[in-house]
Amino acid sequence: MAKFIYQARDNGGASLAGEIVASGEAEAAQLLRAEGKFVVRLDTADDSHSLAAHLPRKGSNRIKPDEVIYFANQLAGMVETGVPLADALEATIEQAPPGAFRRTIEDIIARVQGGTDLSAALAAHPKVFSPLFVHMVRASEKTGTLGPMLSRIADYLVNQREIRKKVKGALTYPCCMMVFAVGAMIFLLTFVLPKFAAIYAGKAAALPLPTRILMNTSEWMVGQWYFLVGGTILAAVAAHLYFRTERGKYTSDWLRLHMPVVGGMFQQACVTRALRTLGSMISAGVSVLEAVPITRDVVGNRLFGRIFDDACRRMESGDQLSAALLNAPYIPRNVWQMLRAGERTGKLGPTMDRIAELCEADLRNSIRTITQFIEPAMIAFLGIMIGGIAIAVLMPIFQISKIMAH
Repeated sequence: MAKFIYQARDNGGASLAGEIVASGEAEAAQLLRAEGKFVVRLDTADDSHSLAAHLPRKGSNRIKPDEVIYFANQLAGMVETGVPLADALEATIEQAPPGAFRRTIEDIIARVQGGTDLSAALAAHPKVFSPLFVHMVRASEKTGTLGPMLSRIADYLVNQREIRKKVKGALTYPCCMMVFAVGAMIFLLTFVLPKFAAIYAGKAAALPLPTRILMNTSEWMVGQWYFLVGGTILAAVAAHLYFRTERGKYTSDWLRLHMPVVGGMFQQACVTRALRTLGSMISAGVSVLEAVPITRDVVGNRLFGRIFDDACRRMESGDQLSAALLNAPYIPRNVWQMLRAGERTGKLGPTMDRIAELCEADLRNSIRTITQFIEPAMIAFLGIMIGGIAIAVLMPIFQISKIMAH
């Protein structure tokens, strides 16, 4: 007889841990199931293991997208090689670090072992697994293509992660440069210019206009700094509260699509995400009427959400997707024409995947162009700002030198 340490779930899904004595793992698992426990993990007790080491740990409550991607890839590989789903799920948990995602997998295992479909078990965790993930798994369960579908889901998630990284990367540099520019300007106005104020004291009338404006601004910032700081904090709080409202979120989404230079990049990113989502679901066997509402939630922009809301209503009235998107704002005309061609040939899913690939290529080119444009523009902006301050400060000295030379 040997002693085994187990982790399990009861019928209510609660986590259990303890020890059991049996002749082998099979008998231990059988005894636990007879007690109404669904085995999550079963290990032989030895000198290096203890019950405390196997008890569930709290860990981090934050679930990273990479964890979901890794889970989908790992599960897909095992299912495609013929490993039973329950065994594949239990194998994935061994690689998961302690934390919220591990507890999520444990709950999914308990539900699946209790007879629940994988899609339903995933749907019980909507903050972890998106509706797209759940619907694609549900469609694969009907057709018996769970392994390939999980691989497709993982590829989709990786693709979306890369798009987000590229868009964020294109915006990180200008944002950092803007923060540096504002910081440099505040430093010059509050620490450097006051030293020149003593030099120019009593000569304000003789100073050039740019110098007087700069000196007055510096004097106000130094003397009334509490108004400046308080006003900045109040404005930031007000903006934060406003953009948390539904109207504020709509305004934020509108600004993203209409900002100079980068607005077109955001539009291309939304179109690409929408087409990739639609194509993945339709190719997986999800109906267009089910796929469009999910796309509305996944695209991440309320203006595009309204487009797909209107498309849903028109499709429920009998229109095809291409007709429902006819003359929709932000949807390029060539995209609409290719969608219509895909419907006519009965290959809408593959057509959307192909369009998404073309849009992704255009998006990469846009990001590259914007990055190449922003870098010299920000350097020129910094040069003009700091150079302008320096010239305004030194202009009186140049004038004095010129007079003394005569």
